[in-house]
Amino acid sequence: MLVFGHTIEELDVVDSTNNYLIEKSKRERVFEGKVVFAHFQTNGKGQRASTWESSPGENLMCSIFALPNFLSGDNFFLLSKAIAIAIKEVVEEICITDSVEVKWPNDIYVNRKKIGGILIENQFKGNSVKQAVIGLGLNVNQTNFENSNATSLRLLTSNQFKVKQILNSILQRFEYYYLNLKWSKPQELEENYLASLMNYKQIGEYLIENNSIQGTIKNVLNNGLLEMEINHKLESFQFKEIQFKL
Repeated sequence: MLVFGHTIEELDVVDSTNNYLIEKSKRERVFEGKVVFAHFQTNGKGQRASTWESSPGENLMCSIFALPNFLSGDNFFLLSKAIAIAIKEVVEEICITDSVEVKWPNDIYVNRKKIGGILIENQFKGNSVKQAVIGLGLNVNQTNFENSNATSLRLLTSNQFKVKQILNSILQRFEYYYLNLKWSKPQELEENYLASLMNYKQIGEYLIENNSIQGTIKNVLNNGLLEMEINHKLESFQFKEIQFKL
């Protein structure tokens, strides 16, 4: 029996599944592996204070509760790598002929169009991760987007999908990588992450303080920093310090 998804709470409407699960954990004990799944979010959250665009009932919007106390401030980003690769592998199995990539720090792209995003909210106790709420959004059956750079599984395959089946597949993959991290076996995850990373070891265009630059991604450290070679010099960037130009 899976740890992740042993309990799935289904909501018609919520402001944000992350907010809902965080507030629930403040009021009562939440067991690791609980999932909150919503048909619609009125205020779905993304990175950089952005919102997540989604039509009611058509996409996967959920949050997963984890207790990864084996992670610390030095390697907490391994959790993001684990959920990103879980989503990427499930999407890749469905969209066999398409190019599926992870865009640092938290997005999933197919053919350079965004199909999914991740937002993890960690709570630390000392240097250890006390709890983590892992929010994910995946465009499944939606076909109309205000953002022209968005796509969905249905647009890519012309097929209609059962959202809960997609969720269960992601939870299975995530649990595999999560348990490997718990057992101190991160090598497979790290190799798969780099192999899936957009612009890895390739020259790409980026924005730093509104200035356009070219650089080559060399690594993503387990504390979340992006390592990039710019003008033959290795530099490190935090989440909001650099943007991809697609």
